[in-house]
Amino acid sequence: MELTPAGPRTRAVLTYSLSAGVASPHHTDQSELFSRGGWVTERFTETEIRAYPHLTTTPLRPSSPPA
Repeated sequence: MELTPAGPRTRAVLTYSLSAGVASPHHTDQSELFSRGGWVTERFTETEIRAYPHLTTTPLRPSSPPA
């Protein structure tokens, strides 16, 4: 983690991967990256997040008030 005038900069890795599902492409991806000494550059600003080519969004609706 580095705090710069342009905002935070960090690299991270989730050593146990992102999914417990063995059929998922993310089941061992982070573990393999870690074993090669690789890192993921985190995104913090709106511009960095929107520039990610695989970005998907899920709109959330507020839940209905109890009846």
